[in-house]
Amino acid sequence: MEQKYYDSQNAVEIAEGVFHLGVEDKNNCFANIPYLVVDNDEAALIDPGSARPEFFSVVLRKVHQVVDPRKIKHMIVQHQDPDLCAALPFFEKIVSPDVKIWAPLEAQVLVQHYGCLRRILPLDDGDTIVFGKDRTLVFASIPYCHFIGTVVTYDVKTKIIFSSDAFGGFTGKNNLFADDDYPVQLTTFLGQYLGSKKALVYAIKRLEALAKSHGIDTICPQHGCVIPKEKIPMYIQAAYNLHVGGEVDSLAIKHKIDLSEFTENR
Repeated sequence: MEQKYYDSQNAVEIAEGVFHLGVEDKNNCFANIPYLVVDNDEAALIDPGSARPEFFSVVLRKVHQVVDPRKIKHMIVQHQDPDLCAALPFFEKIVSPDVKIWAPLEAQVLVQHYGCLRRILPLDDGDTIVFGKDRTLVFASIPYCHFIGTVVTYDVKTKIIFSSDAFGGFTGKNNLFADDDYPVQLTTFLGQYLGSKKALVYAIKRLEALAKSHGIDTICPQHGCVIPKEKIPMYIQAAYNLHVGGEVDSLAIKHKIDLSEFTENR
């Protein structure tokens, strides 16, 4: 695979009809990555991004490069964090008049506060959306990774899993695709933002089940780097080995609080 880098000006097609609209947050060694899936003159926007003008303007420019925003029939929110869905009301003004906005039921109570005018439709484990020429997206719930209302999105055509925060990472590089050092970035990100190893293991096993039943060629997280097929086993193992909830452990030591009896079930 030819190494590619984040492009502040241009959307990058990473598979047939799938476009990476990522924005670098250089001040925080971070990246926010909306994705656009286009099929037969219709489109779905996954995690539309931040409301901050310097981020929203990049995503908007990249959308315009790929498709007329009025072709966007679906906007999908995988969980409620503002860095990837606060732009919903801005896009709502320019996308298809009959756009449908989707979010996990538990996330809707928070997503509504971003100011969307349309009713937000619920997403549940096993739900599907079909658009374009039978382009099918399948949703799988990964609760508490890192929010109770979190889903991942699977594109049947390209065998891409849009993995929400799972497999996200901090990175000071501008690599579009993950390299052999990416597990370090994955560890620092998930280790900080996840508090439950059980939730992480469930999410990994849910993705492994999708891989077994449908196949996964690419993992596309909301942050960090796209993970190509040949590197997926390495990152799955890194996730299995990950220690989470470290901030709680540090504070417990500081305040002499014994949590040992709870560690096994965390």
